[in-house]
Amino acid sequence: YGIDTVNNIGNPLDNHGHGTHVAGIIGAMGHNNEGGVGVAFNVQIMAVKAAHSSGRLTSSNVAKAVNYAVNMGADIINMSFGGYGRSTLEEEALQRAYESAVLVAAAGNDGINNEPSASGKPTYPASYDWVLGVMAQNQSPDRYGDNLASFSNWDLIPKNSFEYEIMAPGVDIF
Repeated sequence: YGIDTVNNIGNPLDNHGHGTHVAGIIGAMGHNNEGGVGVAFNVQIMAVKAAHSSGRLTSSNVAKAVNYAVNMGADIINMSFGGYGRSTLEEEALQRAYESAVLVAAAGNDGINNEPSASGKPTYPASYDWVLGVMAQNQSPDRYGDNLASFSNWDLIPKNSFEYEIMAPGVDIF
């Protein structure tokens, strides 16, 4: 059924809204005259809540959520969250998860690069080598031919140890 690691209960009610929105983007049913369809509309989604109603996450709640998903047999773990601090607890949970699941995480929404410097910071978990980091994409290219959304964090140096691997639509999502 799922889990709420914030309140340690089996009811993962989304009182923030972000998780439900992301689940709809992924798995909204098609052919139902509702005007939209998820990218994988025959998928089974396991509801795992790790954030407080404010959207704030703690490393312990994230690690518990990842461990729960792995123990329940998740094939893909989507984490549309991130932060600039590394956590050993989260990192260990994600390394364990990587043995059996594809890990996907948001690159972030501050419009900065991922290099640890005065002008950039890697976002975790997206910057871990074993996590697919996803940058947000616009529908139309800018004057440089780039479709990167203005708010998206981005990959400064391709194929280094702070890699964001892919882009996905991130603007005007229904």
